[in-house]
Amino acid sequence: MTALKAPARAPKIQFSHFGINVRDMDLMEDFYTKVVGFTVTDRGSVESLGVSLVFMSMDPMEHHQFVICDADIGDLGSNSKGAFFAGPINQLSFRLESLDDLRIMHNRLAERTGPEKLLVGTHGIAWSVYAHDPEDNTLEFFVDTPWFIDQPVLVPFDLSKSDDEIVAETEAMCREEPGFQPYGEWRDELAKELKRPLVAKPF
Repeated sequence: MTALKAPARAPKIQFSHFGINVRDMDLMEDFYTKVVGFTVTDRGSVESLGVSLVFMSMDPMEHHQFVICDADIGDLGSNSKGAFFAGPINQLSFRLESLDDLRIMHNRLAERTGPEKLLVGTHGIAWSVYAHDPEDNTLEFFVDTPWFIDQPVLVPFDLSKSDDEIVAETEAMCREEPGFQPYGEWRDELAKELKRPLVAKPF
């Protein structure tokens, strides 16, 4: 096969969407629309492949950000090292705007799975709630903090406390951790390293 002629530079790439194979299309569509908040934008079958697909998005600029595909996948097994993150997919992560949004999502997930099946923790760079979808894939719902610290870090925190209390406790923790700096400064440094401009956050 002859190589295509192309410029001698790295390609410009932007992450677009994610797809997973699922056992129960109806159950997974119900969860990702009613609990997570996706909207179905299309659905159909590819006869040549023998599969059906449901396309979902939260962004009018993206026809689909998430795709589920029916599959005969049998027993995928588990990651014996994974503990909470032992499902077929390590994690699908969703950014939220505020701690109140995180509380809302926490409650919606707790209604489906029970609060005891949720994991609530801060990474210093984010406040997170972890849960599992109906087929045991791990989901993260998170809110960015204003600070950066070296990763990985995961420390439990009390989401029932006020925003001011959570912010103060998290900042105090971060100031004791290696790599502490304002998240904006860290992003500026990474943008220079990647040679790409910072793109405005979605909120």
